[in-house]
Amino acid sequence: MGLTRPTVGIVGGTGRMGSWLADLFEGYGLRVLCAGRKTELTPSAMVRKSDVVVISVPIAHTVKIIRELGPVVREDGLLMDLTSIKKEPMEAMLKYSRAEVVGAHPLFGPEEGHVAGQRMAICPGRGERGLKWLTGILEQVGIKVVVMDPEEHDRMMGLIQGVSHFSTLALGICISQSGFSYDDVSNCSTQNFRRRLDRMRAIVEQPSELFESILMDNPGAGEFIEQYQDAVERMREITCEGDTGALRGLFRSLKAFFTVNQKGKVISS
Repeated sequence: MGLTRPTVGIVGGTGRMGSWLADLFEGYGLRVLCAGRKTELTPSAMVRKSDVVVISVPIAHTVKIIRELGPVVREDGLLMDLTSIKKEPMEAMLKYSRAEVVGAHPLFGPEEGHVAGQRMAICPGRGERGLKWLTGILEQVGIKVVVMDPEEHDRMMGLIQGVSHFSTLALGICISQSGFSYDDVSNCSTQNFRRRLDRMRAIVEQPSELFESILMDNPGAGEFIEQYQDAVERMREITCEGDTGALRGLFRSLKAFFTVNQKGKVISS
């Protein structure tokens, strides 16, 4: 596989995350081809010209695109995806291609100004040369690589992304139905709560499709959302019953989990 100076082709390279990756590789001095819905270069033509092929399309379309293009990727090439769910795309890349395979998920948004210090989840699939090439570039630009298997990744994202977006949207519903206007709430908010309001606005200003797969297509999300609902119900009972003993016990158990070490980092006890 020619990975000294490979040509990288990105399906969905005109999208937000695809464009970010294109800029990263171009900044590294690589030739990058992009194919999207509005480009003259078709995905299949782009794949035939590429040593590395990246699938960066909405999750709902990822497996379909892999099924169509996987057989076209050269056997000595690298096929990778850039989605927030890894199990199904990884299975599809391994099934429909003979190339080396790596799953990738940037744990940050494309709007981030600097990548140094950011993290990217990497799921090894098939072969070692492509994996070594990709992780080498990421580490050189300062991105911390977090190696995971696809199932572990999806369960973790079910918690981190699924519950996070679920709880943020639920709070947004609560605020919108409170009888207070947005300005009233904002004017009376603490700095921390204003950040949460800003996060809600940022979410609802984006297409809902971006969150549908995170909430609905990842089985891990449903699992942890149920746990979250149980926790909310427990908190409701403690609060409504005025059970200070239970609340203090809850704080003690959480403190035992979120133990701060001497360097100020939160670690699991």
